[in-house]
Amino acid sequence: MARADRQSLNVPRGRVIKDEALYDIANQMPRSTEQLSELRTISEGFARSAKGRELIEVVKRGLERDPRTLPPVDRGTAASPEALAIGDLLKVLLKAVAARHGVAAKLIATSEDLELIATEDEPDVPALTGWRRELFGQAAIDLKHGRMALAVRKGRVTALPVATPEEIKSTARV
Repeated sequence: MARADRQSLNVPRGRVIKDEALYDIANQMPRSTEQLSELRTISEGFARSAKGRELIEVVKRGLERDPRTLPPVDRGTAASPEALAIGDLLKVLLKAVAARHGVAAKLIATSEDLELIATEDEPDVPALTGWRRELFGQAAIDLKHGRMALAVRKGRVTALPVATPEEIKSTARV
């Protein structure tokens, strides 16, 4: 079935075949319906169906292809240790905010949002707009730029404002 045909059916992702099954197929590369049916994530009925046979043919074509004709895989650039640490702090902040407000963390920010907030100056992500910014986004930016710190008080993660060096100097003169 052509991609456009599948899209026109408007079938939810994972309805035809689950992601876990695709991972198994990619790892095991079954070349027969028998091998396909042996995968724990594939039913014998699916393996022997027309879709199962079509899947086997796709695997065979992929295995026959000259690897030199494949496009290069863009693995991106590895995040710096600092960016990874900032991302970890943002995850802790997100979990604390979500728990405090009784909202699922994934509704406030995605992993991709957190990664972009940690690595970019002005990322265009939903977590930095509207109600998400009020609950989490501004605190995330403040944490990233050292204007906020995380502490544990009475068993709960709490975000605390941090005085800037300029603020410290101005209060020291008084």
